[in-house]
Amino acid sequence: MNFRLRLKKGRYYLDNRRKTTAFLKRLALLMPLPLLKKILSDYKKMLLEKDFLDYQNSETRLADMEVKTETTRIDKEMNKELALEQIKLRMELGKKAAELKEKIFAQLEERLAEYQETPEYVALIDSQIERALKFAGNDEVKIYIDPNDESLAHDLSVKHDIDIAISKYPFHGGMRAVIPAKNILIDNSFKKRFQKQRKNLM
Repeated sequence: MNFRLRLKKGRYYLDNRRKTTAFLKRLALLMPLPLLKKILSDYKKMLLEKDFLDYQNSETRLADMEVKTETTRIDKEMNKELALEQIKLRMELGKKAAELKEKIFAQLEERLAEYQETPEYVALIDSQIERALKFAGNDEVKIYIDPNDESLAHDLSVKHDIDIAISKYPFHGGMRAVIPAKNILIDNSFKKRFQKQRKNLM
């Protein structure tokens, strides 16, 4: 086996490290002792440097793995916390929206109650009945008004020459008409309008 001794940066190195021990024993018989000590010293330093470099590389890899693992864990935790905050925020916004919607409709009901005490409301019921009768033509039509409007029934009945029934079920004002022959319900109740507006706000 051929070995070549080369000097680099003041140190001696062996190009081929296999069977180094046997080579050094043979070399000890062929060269001066000071040179042999120099070679052995350089060889030990080389081994130490290699071991240290391997150690550094190993520690660097471990550190990189720990950093990557910790970064992944932190990212997962942050994503989890962010998702929980988003859910919490949506719940709070939904609650606030529901409270606001109820407040709006409560105010609307108050204004509606005030409106039902005005002549304009009576005129509205009157016009609704008139349109329902015109739509029905010669067919029989049944007119219903809200229980709260019972005091209006007599005058409306006389004016339109038709029986005005009081609904068993409150519908917050307005009127309803049924044309049995055509199986038609004309629903001009305020309750229907409320339901439509609530649906639009959802």
